[in-house]
Amino acid sequence: MHRRNFLIMGAGAVAALAQEKAEDKKPDDAFVAGATQDPTPRVGIILSSFKEGEEDDGTKIPGLAAPQPPTADLTPAQFEAWVRRAIDLAALKHSEFFEMIEPEDWLVIKTQSRADSRIVGIAISYLAERKRGLRYTIIDRLPQGGDWPQEYRKLVSDLTAKFPKPRFELVDLNSAATAELPVADKPGVKYGIPKIVQQCDRLISIAPLATDPAMGVSLSVGNYAAIASKPVTTDEALIDVFSYRSADLALVGGCVGYEGDGTQVHYNVLISGMKAVAVDSIAASVMGYKPADLPYLAMGEKRGFGSWDPDEIWTRGNEIKEARREFKKPSGWRKG
Repeated sequence: MHRRNFLIMGAGAVAALAQEKAEDKKPDDAFVAGATQDPTPRVGIILSSFKEGEEDDGTKIPGLAAPQPPTADLTPAQFEAWVRRAIDLAALKHSEFFEMIEPEDWLVIKTQSRADSRIVGIAISYLAERKRGLRYTIIDRLPQGGDWPQEYRKLVSDLTAKFPKPRFELVDLNSAATAELPVADKPGVKYGIPKIVQQCDRLISIAPLATDPAMGVSLSVGNYAAIASKPVTTDEALIDVFSYRSADLALVGGCVGYEGDGTQVHYNVLISGMKAVAVDSIAASVMGYKPADLPYLAMGEKRGFGSWDPDEIWTRGNEIKEARREFKKPSGWRKG
C-alpha cells in the first residue's frame, strides 16, 4: 500500500494494518534495522558562541549571526538559529540531512522529560518547512498515570496550525502496541518493542547531555532505554534495543545539562550527526569522558553502527577542545 493512503486511513484501520504487517513478518526478520558502517562519520559541535568553522576541504562554515557565550541566556531568535545550525552540521559530506527524508515519510521523534521541547519543535519545523515528512510522532515513556507536559501539547497545536498538511501527534509508549521481537544473532533474547518504532520511516533521537550512574552517560543511544517495555540496565541491553531501529539523526545537548548525580548545569552546546554512536562519542568527550571507558560505544561499533573512536570521526563547527566542559561523574559509576 502506498504510504499516502496509509497515512490518511482511520486509526482503527491503521492499527489493523499494523497488526497484519507484524504478523506477515517472519521471526528471523525481527524488524531489525540494517546497520551500515560509515568509515568517516561526521559530527557537528556548535556552541552558542560559534563564529566560523572550516570543512575538511577548506570550505568555510558560516558562524552564528549573533554568537553568545556558552553560559548566556539566549533570546528565542538566537536559540532557534543555534539549533538550526546544529541540524545543518549533521549533514553528510555531499548531502543535507533533510534530503534523506521523503515528502510522505512518517517520522518518529524520541524525546525525554529532560530534553528541551523547543529543540523538538525547531527540528520538526526545520523539516516541515522543506516539505519533508507527512506524519510526525513524538514519543516517550511517561511516568505511570502521567500526561504530556503543557509545552508539548502546545507544541503540537502550534505545529498543526502552522503546517496544516502533515499530521502531528504525541504518543506515550506505555499505551503503544508492542511486539516481543528477537535480537538478530542472539537466540532466545527478546524485547518488547513498540510497533511504532519499527514501522516509521525515520527516527530522530533528541536528548540532553547527562551523566548516568550505571553507564556513565545518557545521550542519544541512552535515549533508547525507555523504548523497551522492560527496564534496560546494561550496556549490552541498550545496544540490543538500539539495534531494532537505529537513529537517523541524533541531536544531543541544549542550554541545560546534568552532571554528577543529576545537578543541572547551564552550558549551551549542541552535538549532532547521523551516526548516534559517533555523536555520543564526541558528546562524551565534550563532557570530559574517555569514550574508551563507555562500553556501549565499542559494542555499537561492533554491531555495525559506526565508529566510536574520536580520531576516526570528522567534527564540524567547534573543536572538541573548544567545547569541552568537565562534567562531574556520577558517584555510582565505575569505568568500563
